[in-house]
Amino acid sequence: MKTISKIAAIVMSLAMTVSLAACGGEKKDEVSSQAAATKTVSTEIAFGALYGPTGVSLAKLAKEKATIAEAYTDGENVYTNTYKADYVDEPTQMVAKISSGDVDIACVPTNLAAKLYKVTNGNVKVAAVSTLGVLYIIDTTGEVNAAADLNGRTVYAPSTVQGSNPEYILNYIIAKNSLDNVKVSYEYTVDELTAKIVSGDVQTIMVPEPKATAIKGQLKKAEKQFTVTDVQAEWNKVCETPIAQGVVVVRADWLKENEGAFRTFLNDFAASSDAALNDLDNTVAAVVELGVIPNEALAKQAIPGCNIVSVTGEEMKKSVSGFINVLLEADPQSVGGAAPDDNFYYVG
Repeated sequence: MKTISKIAAIVMSLAMTVSLAACGGEKKDEVSSQAAATKTVSTEIAFGALYGPTGVSLAKLAKEKATIAEAYTDGENVYTNTYKADYVDEPTQMVAKISSGDVDIACVPTNLAAKLYKVTNGNVKVAAVSTLGVLYIIDTTGEVNAAADLNGRTVYAPSTVQGSNPEYILNYIIAKNSLDNVKVSYEYTVDELTAKIVSGDVQTIMVPEPKATAIKGQLKKAEKQFTVTDVQAEWNKVCETPIAQGVVVVRADWLKENEGAFRTFLNDFAASSDAALNDLDNTVAAVVELGVIPNEALAKQAIPGCNIVSVTGEEMKKSVSGFINVLLEADPQSVGGAAPDDNFYYVG
């Protein structure tokens, strides 16, 4: 009987060992299966930006050339990106690059995004607000401290901004302030305006950052007195919708095949924008190296006035659609004749 008991005990022990081993194998196989199900998908993305504020918001991404934030995962894939930056001087150059597919994603003026949606037959979607207002009125008469003070004056703006957001923003402010005696001139380049306001040939100009900061520096150097009017503040006095001056757009055909990569890009864009706001020293170094702003002293003073943001989702849609409707009221051709439909917006 003792022998039988010993044999039974040995058999039970072996059975338990086999059972435990089987369970361990199942767990190991389960872990291996999960690991196999999650793979890394790496995508090279070409993005474009204009020299100036939009270039600042993308500076960290352009410098690092790879994912800097949390990579998006859909449970099966983890999406990481590498980046190739393409900076241009004029919005029209960016139109060509988006239309040809040279860039997948770009930062452009909001009204241009609306026009692109029309001319590409819906092959452009807006996904984020990148900059709010970046315009400033500089005056050397000592008499202009608000938009209401512009009556009876000529405001000079750079020739490059005619037909774009700055022109429509200024016209809207003039109209809402019932200023019936203001002339706006676009006959000079920004460099010519700089020389003319310093010499006294012109007295009132409207320019964007970082040129506004550069001109203030020139006036100080020449010991000229001047006032600065924040155009964004003047807009807010007469309009409840904020100035959504710059946006991120993506080609719809590319997005259809690369949504996971684009979601990671939006995370990276938010991180890059945050760095521009909260890591000024490294951002200054990056934008100077990239040629976005010509020197460190100018960059350090101008970046805080660039109103850089990263607004996505429904808040983005509300902000952009509201601003486009204001532009539409001011000049239908500013947004291509009609407001884009809901397919224009990528809310994630």
